[in-house]
Amino acid sequence: MGLAVGMAAVVAASVITVATVPSAVAAPVVIPKPLPSTSGPAYAVNQVTGLGDTNDTPGRFSILGTDLGITWDNGSGEILAAFGDTAHFDGGSLLYGSMYHWRSNVLLRSADRNLRDGMSISGAALSSPGYAKRLLEPDLRHEITLIPTAGAEINGKQYMTYMSVKSWGLPNYWQTNYAGIAESTDNGQNWTRLDAIRPNTGGNQKFQMGALLKSGGMVYVYGTPSGRQGDVYLARVPEQQFTDLAAYQYFSNGNWVPGNPDAATPVIGAPNGELSVAYNDYLGKYIALLSDDGTVMRTSDTPEGPWSAPRLIVNENDVPTSYAPYIHPWSSGDTLYFTLSISSIYNVVLMRLPLDSVR
Repeated sequence: MGLAVGMAAVVAASVITVATVPSAVAAPVVIPKPLPSTSGPAYAVNQVTGLGDTNDTPGRFSILGTDLGITWDNGSGEILAAFGDTAHFDGGSLLYGSMYHWRSNVLLRSADRNLRDGMSISGAALSSPGYAKRLLEPDLRHEITLIPTAGAEINGKQYMTYMSVKSWGLPNYWQTNYAGIAESTDNGQNWTRLDAIRPNTGGNQKFQMGALLKSGGMVYVYGTPSGRQGDVYLARVPEQQFTDLAAYQYFSNGNWVPGNPDAATPVIGAPNGELSVAYNDYLGKYIALLSDDGTVMRTSDTPEGPWSAPRLIVNENDVPTSYAPYIHPWSSGDTLYFTLSISSIYNVVLMRLPLDSVR
């Protein structure tokens, strides 16, 4: 989603990395890049993916560049992290006029609970040794890529929402064919696209992207239109009926309306991009992180809102190409951790936010 802007940085970094790794059998030489400097209150802890990262994802998983880093607890003591369009260099792509081979989505795993020194990656969904597999393959007759938008463990299965991208437009604008749900029964190794489809028409336009929140036996689905310019809308469904779109209720002017996405009214006003929502014990509130001229945080006493005014936590002037702040579910105590994509390097960093700074 930020891949075009980041290509120059990926090219430059690849030259450096090739020179520092003497052979395929030698121990990886990881030379972390300088992290982006911020004026606060949130700041970078480590680069999670790509060239110059602290996890050697190029050598271990063939990931030179990627974005998003949507994290969720798999229910078995592990974090799953889904990423968007992912690049690596294999030489064969040169035959098609591209420096890099692109795959639409990959999944990494982490068991790291000590996030103060960064998020370490323990493994990935692989198709072969050293190669993170493409989870969902787009039908290039109708879509140019499939991008993960949120993830959750529900009743022992892993679920990932995604968008089918029809076309890219100007920065922060794109068009989708539809939004869908994929299911995995083997901890994210293999995924099946379900028939739970929201075409980009009518009220379903409001739920082409979004966030998932489990609370009180319900799954709350925060939706936005494709791109980064829309309002945020809200739906909910019992956990056991998550894949049945007919069972959803839609928040409409303070009431829950069953079965009619057209009725959904905004719970957060535009413009908004990628968002994540979680309950935070330390603040005793629900927290939403959103892309909005930087990264902003809003809080609420309930999943429905009303939501507070936005509080800027990552200044756009500090990291001008950042987007997609996804809350790490193992944040605890007085600190919130979240992943953040930076288009200029086309990779993902882990950010740390001291919550006392935003009380």
